[in-house]
Amino acid sequence: MNELTIISRKSTLAKLQAIEVSEAIKRKFPELKIIFKTKDTSGDIDLTTPLHKMPEMGVFTSDIREELLTNKADIAVHSWKDLPVNLEEGTEVAATIKRADQRDVLIFKKSSFKNKKLEIFTSSPRRQENLSKFLKKAFPFEIDSLSFPDIRGNILTRVQKLKDSNADGLVIAKAALDRLLFSSEKGFSELDSFKEDLNTFLWMVIPCSQNPCAPGQGALAIEVKSGNKKVFELLNEINDLDVFKDVEDERKKLKKYGGGCHQKIGVSIENHPLGKITTEKGLTPDNELIDKRSFIPFKKEFSRLENPIKDFYPKLKKDFKLFSRSKINDGINEIKTIKNSGLYISRASSIETGTEIDLSNVIWTSGIENWFKLAKKGIWVNGTSDSLGEEQSKPESFLKEVKWFLVSHIDSQSKDKKLLATYKLVPEKDIEDLSKYSHFYWMSISSFQEALKRFPSIEKAEHSCGLGKTFDELNKLYPNKIKPFLNYEDWLEKINEAK
Repeated sequence: MNELTIISRKSTLAKLQAIEVSEAIKRKFPELKIIFKTKDTSGDIDLTTPLHKMPEMGVFTSDIREELLTNKADIAVHSWKDLPVNLEEGTEVAATIKRADQRDVLIFKKSSFKNKKLEIFTSSPRRQENLSKFLKKAFPFEIDSLSFPDIRGNILTRVQKLKDSNADGLVIAKAALDRLLFSSEKGFSELDSFKEDLNTFLWMVIPCSQNPCAPGQGALAIEVKSGNKKVFELLNEINDLDVFKDVEDERKKLKKYGGGCHQKIGVSIENHPLGKITTEKGLTPDNELIDKRSFIPFKKEFSRLENPIKDFYPKLKKDFKLFSRSKINDGINEIKTIKNSGLYISRASSIETGTEIDLSNVIWTSGIENWFKLAKKGIWVNGTSDSLGEEQSKPESFLKEVKWFLVSHIDSQSKDKKLLATYKLVPEKDIEDLSKYSHFYWMSISSFQEALKRFPSIEKAEHSCGLGKTFDELNKLYPNKIKPFLNYEDWLEKINEAK
């Protein structure tokens, strides 16, 4: 095979996605000549009908599929989320490559900050359903009403429509933004003004725990005519089997609810070094609320509690109190002066109520509860590690480079962030006798160390924690003996089941 024709839609994003696939192919087959073609689809031509009112079957893919069936192209590159859940006979998805970010991003006008009535552009019933709940808690101000007018067009068009409208925000796939923002391809001069436009907005990266993606979001589907053996063999060399399986599983989970992009349900499978996190959230056609999030560890020994359960600690999250806190005023005052930087906030209590943080900063939290608590304090949060660990779900500022600070207690450590200490941990003088417990869930390494110092016998107990930094540090002390769970509530459920 000497040459390969790749077809895609005509948008800037679609062309960049086709180039991304071609680069993966060229790394394996450097001598292969690659020809690019583009074509408008019915979804590109009709920009007035709301997306959820258009036919289910491939409004962005069927016209391109015809090029494969008539042998005018060898492969088609799609955003996998655009493919219908049930594919028509004649073509197949043969491969995919490394997946980009699954999450959605909200971009928001700075002039709309503290508006009581908000309009957020999106054509996705899934986003409307899940974001109507999330954003009311995520915004750092109270709102009276939240509506989601439809919007059509490619990403660049949508951003321009937002600028020209009275709407307040726009939700789009982060993978699309990343591909447009970080492309080094020449010949796309329209991206220069696009990047400048984005820098005028506030933004939030929305976590999958609150708003799981459309199945396949961030992944590219490489479609081929059935029976095209040579192309299938070529694509086998670049196929990312793990991504392929994750997307297939997401699509199967959505299919059981009866449909595709018209559904009000999101399904995400996230990979973590310790296992897979699956989230299903939304509203079924029968108006049944779906809200499932589960963690399946890779190692069998991590999947169950082993020792007989005599008693466990803590019974309630609020009982987990081995320290009081002593404020460090220098750190609290320094936060007020910081601009154009990144603040990673492990606990919302690190920030005093009433502290004003400049909007030029990027704020990232360790988990969603801390996001909501900071929002109540009037702080705009840009994203969260979603309780998956800072290394797994790293804080980022995709619109500008920033210097990162870790806002925490004075004994905290970070590999790549400057510590900004706003408090000191002071051990409580009187705590209950922890030696009587057989099972523990730890929310910080400092709490474990303090408890172990006072009650050495607990070393023999069974210890559990979340998926982030606490697990990493405890696992270094006791390799393969620490049980990871999605969160405290997940652990408590397993405890009660095992009792």
